[in-house]
Amino acid sequence: MPCVKPQLRTDSSEVEARESVVTGSAIAFALSDFPQLEAEYKIYRNRASRTSGGRWHLKYFYDGILNPDFFGDEKDEKNWIKAEEKILEWIKAYPDSPAPYIVYSDFLINRAWHFRGGGFKGQVPQSAWEPFEENINLARDILEKSKEIASVDPNWYVNMLGIARDQGWSKRSVRALLQEALSKEAYYHDTYHAAFSYLLPKWSGSVIEAEQFAQDAVRITSQCEGQSLYAQIYWTAFIANIELGFDASSGMPVQWAKMSTGFEDLIQRYPIPWYVNNYAKFACLAGDQQKAQELMKQIGNKPTIEAWTYRPEVNFSACQQWASASGEFTQELQQ
Repeated sequence: MPCVKPQLRTDSSEVEARESVVTGSAIAFALSDFPQLEAEYKIYRNRASRTSGGRWHLKYFYDGILNPDFFGDEKDEKNWIKAEEKILEWIKAYPDSPAPYIVYSDFLINRAWHFRGGGFKGQVPQSAWEPFEENINLARDILEKSKEIASVDPNWYVNMLGIARDQGWSKRSVRALLQEALSKEAYYHDTYHAAFSYLLPKWSGSVIEAEQFAQDAVRITSQCEGQSLYAQIYWTAFIANIELGFDASSGMPVQWAKMSTGFEDLIQRYPIPWYVNNYAKFACLAGDQQKAQELMKQIGNKPTIEAWTYRPEVNFSACQQWASASGEFTQELQQ
């Protein structure tokens, strides 16, 4: 597959480009403007349609459609009914489009997790399991029945990999599904994130299997992305509240040397402040003071605020202060 080199713009456009796509699809869906959704989808399905940071616009198109800011209160059943009715109208209007089938599976997966909640298995009320499993089964059914139409879109596989995790599929089945996905599109980042999630210790895998997969993902994508996918995989896991650590005693240890190399490759390909700021944040988390200092000099007093607001274990001012000081890394950084 040919490598894609997005047009580089300012950092503000990286953040704003994501938000623009999310907002655009959210508004179009809220207004039941299916022609507009299809017009946007046609553009974003092109594998060259990326942000200046190399991220697929397609991901943010889907993120917007059921965006919580537009969906309404999830506790109100009317909002779920209203959304489902819109999706069914979309399918009726565009039965040959992959997008509404994938959105319908998104809807059912979201509904399943609405019943289950995000806690560990032992914390889930017994009454939640039946509606959870019912909606996951429905999502799988939608995807399987629409496969001929919808599997040309890599998100078909992303959602099916999520279902495989939720239903506890065998590794052999997941491996076959992943190979099929990658044979069609090997550079869709969310495919790797979904497979990595399946391999986490809390689901069907182990620390060793997850780490090996991250390394395999780099091998598959190195021609176009170098080592960068390693950093992106663990970065995404961090955003998803997976407890990561940078020493062998951690429950989910990360090899900082590999992650750092991944960030270096990412910035070499996409030299935007968004990635520099996130690299600095992880350097502080990993206790790499020399690298943090180097990156903070590049950032100066103009941080990309959005990089420091999610999972704020390390805030910008604390990281900046620690990077410029002498002495060992302390927990004060995270206060």
